[in-house]
Amino acid sequence: MNWFGLTLVYVFLMVAASIINKKTLQVGSVDPLIFGAFVQLTTGLICLGLALTEGFQFQFSMESVKLIAIMAITYLVGVSLYFTGLKEIDLSQETILSSTGSIWGLLLGALFLGEVFSGTKIIGVVLIFIASLVAFWERQVLHIGKYQKIILFSAPFYALGAMWDKQLNSYGSALSYLAISFTLVGIAMLLFYGKRTVTAFKESFRLAEFWKGTLVNGVFYALSFWALFTAYQKGGEVSRMFPMTLSTSVFVPILGILLLKEYNRWSQKVVSVVILTAGLWLVKG
Repeated sequence: MNWFGLTLVYVFLMVAASIINKKTLQVGSVDPLIFGAFVQLTTGLICLGLALTEGFQFQFSMESVKLIAIMAITYLVGVSLYFTGLKEIDLSQETILSSTGSIWGLLLGALFLGEVFSGTKIIGVVLIFIASLVAFWERQVLHIGKYQKIILFSAPFYALGAMWDKQLNSYGSALSYLAISFTLVGIAMLLFYGKRTVTAFKESFRLAEFWKGTLVNGVFYALSFWALFTAYQKGGEVSRMFPMTLSTSVFVPILGILLLKEYNRWSQKVVSVVILTAGLWLVKG
């Protein structure tokens, strides 16, 4: 399969994973934090299996271990906030709010990695901000509830995590690092939320929906990242692949409205997605 086909695989799997995440969390007894932890852990173990097929490669040193610890803490907070918020709000809203992570990524990249902060990217940031306003503007008031704010708070942690990812990926192969990252974060969450993990034996672990969502999404996430990295290896250029990967920000909200019946203010969501798409395109530069 060439880079184009692999990129399509990535888009399909990421969109499907988002839908399954939300449908699983709609089951009342599913603990969002434990579900998030198991999705991380399952993804990491599958990535480990894929990494072993090509030879596990990662250079452990004092510096890389320190970065791994910081990365794990960062994602523990980010993933915890994300799954907590996702359980309570529409998937279409989550996608729009999570897109603000690109703003944080731009700021962190400029401050710490010396990446270019151009005028075009500034316009993109403004459009992403406007998209969020459009989605949550109700009766001349910006209406953002508790769980919407939680999703917003998760965005900078994911952006910060991406910065650690970029540095750590230089210590080994992409799949080997993904195996370390996802597995470690999953284990850290289960330990950190020890009481909830114990409670899950009486509630979440007894639900078929929990295990179905965990296993299917673990496979989807692992294969989607494998497809994306393989596409780059097979000659896929960022300028060609990015417009395709960007389509997840369009498909997820639309499918959230259609499949999950998130009809509340659907016209505003559609307008917001259009503005958001333009903003993300410009931010990428």
